[in-house]
Amino acid sequence: MKIKLIDGYEKIAAGEVIERPASVVKELVENAMDAGSTQIFITITNAGKDLIQITDNGCGIDESEMEIAFQSHTSSKIDSADQLDSITTLGFRGEALASISAVSQIEMISRPATQDHGINLQLVPGTPPQINPCGAPLGTTIKIKNLFYNLPVRQKFLRSNRIELGHITDIITRYSLIKIKSNGYVC
Repeated sequence: MKIKLIDGYEKIAAGEVIERPASVVKELVENAMDAGSTQIFITITNAGKDLIQITDNGCGIDESEMEIAFQSHTSSKIDSADQLDSITTLGFRGEALASISAVSQIEMISRPATQDHGINLQLVPGTPPQINPCGAPLGTTIKIKNLFYNLPVRQKFLRSNRIELGHITDIITRYSLIKIKSNGYVC
């Protein structure tokens, strides 16, 4: 048998990082907190299987960085592996957005204070990104739609809506109770 690259390997890797809807909520809430948000709004449909929407009032993402944010091995935290020990935020999540985008359809609207308009980015695996200017408040809204739509095997491992929602509620509760002293951010 010949060893070869697995077609769709990114979906397998994403399945290791993104196990369930609560994994997505955790990653996106941490990103919102690291962006300096003082308000984070979470919308969940069908226990996160159909929609996870996180809206924050953080620093936003510049138009030039929006597509890059969804590529593997990218991060706003560090420039090289040598800096891993100096991270003072919630952690290194260079793979989170790339992993989420491999197993879902994504729409992100973001506007930093340096821009007078927002940018709407839509990502569907297998199609070119759609990028358009739009009206938007400062901060970021990210919508994760149809989680694991392209991985029916992973969908089968998800539990009932009650159990999946319980995992999401646990994550939200934990983060709503913390205060990050080093940055002064409160969720």
